[in-house]
Amino acid sequence: MQSHGPSPVLVGRDRLLARLAGDGRRVRTHGARATLVCGEAGVGKSRLIEEYLARADAGRTAVGGCLELGADGVPFAPFTTLLRHLAREEGAPPSAAHSRELARLLPELGRAPEGADDGRARLFESVLTFLEERSRPGGLLVVVEDLHWADASTRDLLVFLLRNLGDVPVHLLVSVRTDDIHRTHPLRGLLPELERLPRVGRLDVDPLDRDAVAAQASALRGGALDPAALDLLLERTGGNPLFVESFLHSQDPTGGPIPEGPRGLLLATVERLPDTTRRVLGLAATAGDRVDHPLLAAVALRSGLTEEQLDDALRRAADARVLRATDDGYAFRHALLAEAVHTDLLPGERVRAHRRYAEALAQGVPGMSAADTAVQLAHHAHAARDQPLALTAAWRAAGHASSAAAHPEHLALLERVLELWDLVPDAASRVGKPRGEVLRRASRASLDAGHPRRAVDHATDGLRELGVTGYHEPGGPPPGNAELIAGLRHARAHALKEMGRDGALEDLADAIVVLPHGHPLAAAVGSTLAATLMMRNHHAQARRSALRGLEQARAAGDRYSEADLLVTLGTLSSTEEHEAGLRMLADGISLARESGFAEVELRGLNNLGGAFQRIGRGEEHGRVVEEGLRRCAELGVARTQSDPFHLGIAVRLAHQGRFAEAEERLGMITGDTVFMARARTLRMNLAHHRWDLRGVREAMEDFRRLLPEHSSSPSEYLPLRFTDMQVAAEEGRYGEAFDLATAQLGRGEDHPSPFSDELYVLGLSPVGDTVDLLRGEPGREGEVRVLASGLREVFDGFPHGTRHPGLLLLRHQVMAQIGEDPGEALAEAEAAVSLAGDREDVLTEGRIRLVAARAALRAGDRGRAGAHLAVAGRLARRYGLWLFARQAQRLFLRHGLPDPGRPAAVGAAPVPPALTDGSPPGGGAGASATAAPRGGGRPAGLTPREAEVLAEVAKGRTNREIGEALFISAKTVSVHVTNMMAKLGVSNRNAAAVRARELGLG
Repeated sequence: MQSHGPSPVLVGRDRLLARLAGDGRRVRTHGARATLVCGEAGVGKSRLIEEYLARADAGRTAVGGCLELGADGVPFAPFTTLLRHLAREEGAPPSAAHSRELARLLPELGRAPEGADDGRARLFESVLTFLEERSRPGGLLVVVEDLHWADASTRDLLVFLLRNLGDVPVHLLVSVRTDDIHRTHPLRGLLPELERLPRVGRLDVDPLDRDAVAAQASALRGGALDPAALDLLLERTGGNPLFVESFLHSQDPTGGPIPEGPRGLLLATVERLPDTTRRVLGLAATAGDRVDHPLLAAVALRSGLTEEQLDDALRRAADARVLRATDDGYAFRHALLAEAVHTDLLPGERVRAHRRYAEALAQGVPGMSAADTAVQLAHHAHAARDQPLALTAAWRAAGHASSAAAHPEHLALLERVLELWDLVPDAASRVGKPRGEVLRRASRASLDAGHPRRAVDHATDGLRELGVTGYHEPGGPPPGNAELIAGLRHARAHALKEMGRDGALEDLADAIVVLPHGHPLAAAVGSTLAATLMMRNHHAQARRSALRGLEQARAAGDRYSEADLLVTLGTLSSTEEHEAGLRMLADGISLARESGFAEVELRGLNNLGGAFQRIGRGEEHGRVVEEGLRRCAELGVARTQSDPFHLGIAVRLAHQGRFAEAEERLGMITGDTVFMARARTLRMNLAHHRWDLRGVREAMEDFRRLLPEHSSSPSEYLPLRFTDMQVAAEEGRYGEAFDLATAQLGRGEDHPSPFSDELYVLGLSPVGDTVDLLRGEPGREGEVRVLASGLREVFDGFPHGTRHPGLLLLRHQVMAQIGEDPGEALAEAEAAVSLAGDREDVLTEGRIRLVAARAALRAGDRGRAGAHLAVAGRLARRYGLWLFARQAQRLFLRHGLPDPGRPAAVGAAPVPPALTDGSPPGGGAGASATAAPRGGGRPAGLTPREAEVLAEVAKGRTNREIGEALFISAKTVSVHVTNMMAKLGVSNRNAAAVRARELGLG
């Protein structure tokens, strides 16, 4: 067998090409789509993509590949390549608005912005918008090759694009070598996440079957193989096209030995080349699977080769199909071939090759950017074991990574500097900074990269480096490294606050103590201290710290901290002195906008919207969140910073009963993981009000997947606790509901003034609802007393004279639920109804109407109870609030309210007709509803649950069907049926059904 050159045809891939073509057509008609092209090394992913590129009908194409440099990868490498290609197209330079941000990756576009906290968000937005612009007219086909080698920043940007490319004609192809994804590889968990996205599909490229191998072999050698040779070929190559080609190309027609294994197949061609060519290939493979010509030429010359020898060697390698020419240099025919060549080098040869690269890069390579030079120099110097050069190169590369908003790479390079520090005696003079400062920067970089634990470790190491083992006494002499100590304390406090761990307040206090009076950093530390105290619910101390910090910020001219502190003060004041708080928030937003502090401005708008929502001013809340979305668009961060505003709109829509619109808005939350998780809590809340328990469980599971409990703030899990408690009470799991409620009340022990903790206060509302649901259940009186006592103890600290509508409504509701005097409880309930009526909030009104109905029934006012139930029933039917329908039905049955078909008593409003079908629209699970019993009291002494079961029996349902309708087990249904039959004095289900109709339950 003998090969006669590359295969002229692509064999066995017609189905895959048809699939890609179909994806391309869908892109033109339905908007952006991504295809993950997956398969083992050598299986033909790149060849398939090349063929599709040649056939695709796209207005523009751009290709970028990830570089195999391991942990030293060039940040955003594939996107830098493809963006540069698109930016150089004739007549298509980026707009001025985006050139500034894209300059982080493309220095030729101008000077990149410096120091913006939202630089990464702006960069991602600019890349997305640039690709959207280039997709019109005619469409855009973008290829990202070798994602398995991608740096972390490239992965982050790719995920952002996949989540945000919408109705624009962009087809994104991403190749992934799946056999490289080991257990700890970052793609191991990411790929399944990507495949779940609605616009992402996966295309698996499998090895060739026997017929396809025969076709490939025939095309390569110019004739068909005999069956025995074909069987050998298939056995040795496994149908891998690269190995098939290498096997055929390597065979000696006179009967030479067969290469052993894939590496032998790949190197067989290289081994027949002249020594000089193999030497050049070794140098090229040291750079990875591709290398630019100027860099390779500089390395070759330093290795003793002349230009003529280099040209001859490259020509021979190209003729042998080991290398191919690219626009800027050379690429190996396949990455596996580059790996095989590099592995074949002796250890000393590898070190010398890396040293030649380091020398060439240190000298400077024409046409190579400073950022690429720094990153590659750091890589090659480290591989060459030149520790002093590796240290300084990594330090410079870290600076470039920071400028490019490549947070993971910035951290990795700083940690490389720290790794080499003790190996280089004059490290501090080479870097120009003490080790403590490098550790401070590493701590901040860890936070930026999302690793708060590492941030704590680096800052702690820095304090240990400075000999700081405790806290400084106020008024004592300032330490010699005061500014660095304060910086390390500040960095560690940020991380501890992020993790919800103790120690942040102590670090910030010590930072304030060591800083000299009037130091520029003092205001920033004070701002962080105030925000941390607020988060920890020490509101009085937070206010004092914020006022002191505001004075320092104004004295120092620190407008950033001034704006941030105004927002904090406004948020702190919005609970009680809400009008003053609203003014302060507005002042902070205005100052931040004037000064260009986008992050503070958006924080202020988000907090201002939340303040309006809490005090029930829905129209103003809507205006503020819409303004927030508009400002995100104007600032160029609409798809990275808008999640809190989309969530705010969704919450408002949900409270208006516009569930479908709320869910549509939740679908726009695609960026921040915390807000994606909070979107799940709202979905859970919607499902709960629909009494769709499957939806509740799914939302909870998604939430836990996004924010694992062991690594998340406890406050994020409070909505799940509330819902668990309420569902347990609804389903009759009263002991579990009681335990969850007492646990919620127990949180008050951590708060001297519980009303300073808004999440704690909001948690009292479902505790009050649980009291209502437990009340009247046989044997639950003691639990009701315990919960009522706990709530009363909390409300003894209620701020009298408050004008905050949200707190007033909460107080009236809870007092109605726990009040011992029925008349006073009813008065509290009516006050709550009055306040709830002032809101555009059907969820709150429906809940408060049920509270008022229960209070009225306790007071013996059946007419008033009927009036409130009538409103609750109308809301339930109109908006599909089957939770309210279920609760109203229970009250109707339990208290034997008059049949709505009969005239109501004088002065009493008619109660809502019983629901005849408890299934919510859209197929969700719903509450079973039964007709009202004709007559007062409990029918035949049945409990409410037994009455519900009897109504289901009358419909002819089996125990299993009844269990599904009532969300209880079939075994529990059987117990209820037995008890119900005994009370009715009947011996079979038919007789029970007749009795049910007599009681008005059939």
